[in-house]
Amino acid sequence: MFVDPWNPSASEIRAWAYAPDADEPCQDWDLSLSWAGHELDYLEFIADQDCPKREFFLHVIYFMVGDAVRNGFRAVPQAIVRGFVERAANTDSLPLRVWYSRAHDLLRNPSEFEYASWCGGGLARTP
Repeated sequence: MFVDPWNPSASEIRAWAYAPDADEPCQDWDLSLSWAGHELDYLEFIADQDCPKREFFLHVIYFMVGDAVRNGFRAVPQAIVRGFVERAANTDSLPLRVWYSRAHDLLRNPSEFEYASWCGGGLARTP
């Protein structure tokens, strides 16, 4: 399904997102998707209740924001992270509204970062 899972195309990601039985193509695939240029697709997948992998992508966006804060925005500028979070400002999707609120809180209070919650999947599994 993937030519290179560490550099997937948008169509490869979309095909995987809607393949209910497809396994992750490589270990740490969530890391390979982090800030890979397909972030708006992730928001779309999460908002689509028919997307079988929506919970996986919710984990990915929590990881993206949490890891950026954890690393002091060394790899991804804070303005990029804030702009990405703002993309969910007016969503109808409950999981995205919750993520938006939590991400805003974390960006205002980076000392509140907890690895297990943001990067370990804790918040993605908690409504």
